[in-house]
Amino acid sequence: MTACLIEELKKVRDFRTKQGQRHPLWLVLLLVIMGTMSGCCGYRSLGDFVGRHKQSLIDILDIPKDRVPSYSTMRRVMMRVNFEELTRIFNCWANQYIELSEREWLATDGKSIKSTVLNYSNAYQAFVSLVSIFSSKQGVVVGLQPMNNKESSEIATVQSLIAALDIKGAVFSFDALHCQKKTVEQIIDSGNDYVIAVKANQPKLYNQIQQNMRSSQPTSIYTDSEKIRDRITSRQVSVFDNLENISSDWIGLKRIVRVERVGTRGNNPYSETAYYISSITLEAADFAQGIRGHWGIENQLHWVKDVVFEEDKAQMVDGYAAANFSILRSFVINLFRHHGFDSLTRAIRQCAHNIQLLFSFLE
Repeated sequence: MTACLIEELKKVRDFRTKQGQRHPLWLVLLLVIMGTMSGCCGYRSLGDFVGRHKQSLIDILDIPKDRVPSYSTMRRVMMRVNFEELTRIFNCWANQYIELSEREWLATDGKSIKSTVLNYSNAYQAFVSLVSIFSSKQGVVVGLQPMNNKESSEIATVQSLIAALDIKGAVFSFDALHCQKKTVEQIIDSGNDYVIAVKANQPKLYNQIQQNMRSSQPTSIYTDSEKIRDRITSRQVSVFDNLENISSDWIGLKRIVRVERVGTRGNNPYSETAYYISSITLEAADFAQGIRGHWGIENQLHWVKDVVFEEDKAQMVDGYAAANFSILRSFVINLFRHHGFDSLTRAIRQCAHNIQLLFSFLE
């Protein structure tokens, strides 16, 4: 994978003049990736990582003139490298080695980067988000696209991302924000399926689903329960095929799914009911597994970026830095997961500052 990764990074156009290119751009990006794999979350720590392993990096990467990039060089690169090109490179690279199984579920969601939020007290805050398509089964990012909420919406970004990726035969899962007729049509036209939460943002559909369920019986039911620390949860997943009076504009719609959850959180009881539309005809147990898997994007990706890599705390937000760092963290997550690590903290503990081992992970 080394040659593949380096060759892909070499395709990122260098914004610098020839006179200002002491180090090739791909090298700077690769060292940021390796430093991040060692748990470095800031420019200074990345600079310390490169300085500490200067000779090993020179020997392994055949760096000319016996000098390595400083932290200020990495800062300038991360601020100014074109995040759109870096996005394209990531998506191309991910597509080369991630093999999706037939009807593999892909969770799709956006994550705002807290450190980029402007005007905290204003209802119309400005911030940078990264929309990701994520395989919970493999724990890897299949595709991504940064966005600025003042320039685009998450709905439009998801639609353009799906159009840009060559994915066939997958099941895309979404929260209720993406319960949009254009989105479902695009997914069906691209040769994929969908499972999408439905809430009151689509009042006509939501009310018709509830009405249909009152007058019909489910085709299959699945129940389970679990206890995690102070939380006890019982779930019942019911699948319905009654689509009466639901608009045919919801292209591909074949099933309605109801998920009922009851339990306790601490000493407080709770209950909730969620509805989903689906273009696939699965049994309730399969829907239960897939819908629970959707939330893997939160704890396997978003939580990891926030807690392990301190994304929301990082003040590296000037220029394009916030988006570029988030993209490179996705490289790191994929590399570790591709090599069998479910826990990224364990991966960092085992690999931090072991240049030979880190480099072997890139192969």
